[in-house]
Amino acid sequence: MSVAATESVPDLSVGVEEEFFLVDPSGHLSTAGSDVVAEAGHDIHGLQRELTRCQIETATGVCHTGEELHEELRSLRRRLAKAAAGRDLLLLPSGTSLSAEGLPPVITPSPRYEEMARRFGSIVDTVTTCGCHVHVGIPNRDIGVQVSNRLRSWLPVLLALAANSPFHSGHDTGYQSWRHIMWSRWPSVGPPPHFDSADEYESIVGAMIGTGAAMDRGMIYWHVRLSDKQPTIEVRIADVAMTAAHAALYAVMVKGLVGWALRSIRDGDTVPWLRAELLRAQLWRAARDGLDGECTSPATDLSLPIRRHLELLNECVAPGLGASDRQFLESGLDTVMREGTGAEKQRAEFARAGTLAAVVDLLTNGAVS
Repeated sequence: MSVAATESVPDLSVGVEEEFFLVDPSGHLSTAGSDVVAEAGHDIHGLQRELTRCQIETATGVCHTGEELHEELRSLRRRLAKAAAGRDLLLLPSGTSLSAEGLPPVITPSPRYEEMARRFGSIVDTVTTCGCHVHVGIPNRDIGVQVSNRLRSWLPVLLALAANSPFHSGHDTGYQSWRHIMWSRWPSVGPPPHFDSADEYESIVGAMIGTGAAMDRGMIYWHVRLSDKQPTIEVRIADVAMTAAHAALYAVMVKGLVGWALRSIRDGDTVPWLRAELLRAQLWRAARDGLDGECTSPATDLSLPIRRHLELLNECVAPGLGASDRQFLESGLDTVMREGTGAEKQRAEFARAGTLAAVVDLLTNGAVS
């Protein structure tokens, strides 16, 4: 895949949040997430607790290139793995937990999480997943909703690229991203609506909170949303990546996609968009089949293999990336096409070794690469 740059665009900032499981040497979920945060939070940027005690989250600083982002992600993962090892625990970069657990994950003690558990009942027991959230800088919220409108129809392609959760609770789910299916149980999850304005965005957010489907603005779990804390748009469709390299590749693709959207807004281009019900159907297909599935995209309304749509997506985003990021993206995509996604690698290891323990070893040993 090779596309020459045809125009310059403003440099876009990018940052990544990653969620991980903490597991014991047997691969079972730990309850020490809060303890690891308490012990290592002052040394690891953005380290914080998550909804359950078996999870932990990190966040990079503001980055500008794929190489810079890759190095920071590797550093964060390396330091977090070292902190976990101090408690004889391992960092598991998978969208879902692999081992069968006897009881639901333990909720992290905090008033907000406890209120979530009270309001949403058993949903909270069944949505323990780990994702990767990419933030890209935008000029303002009015532009942000227009970017969201243009990104939403690319979501199935992004999901297929980022799939890394074929196993859950001791068995093969039949999906490439079972996390996507589990996470969709929240009433506030899904592709964002198509908005006419930032005012409409705010109106819909307020209405969702008013119904109780979201407890607050932090629970607006759309796959693309505007950040309330930073001048960014946040893309939340991805499973946590098996490796730092794959996470950085995905983030550069998202950054390039935001740049494409900004150029189309600037040039007054009309971009086709899918109705929500059709987009949900295509997201389901991407979650099930990964790169072997089919979908449509803003590049063409024809149903084509997702691998072909990835090529079209690369052609869309490459003109807005600097030379180093174009090379980073091209090399990373070639590797994924040749070696497979995280989900495909997990399944290949299970086929080779015949045990989920071997898959856990693959994930934990490769977490910092």
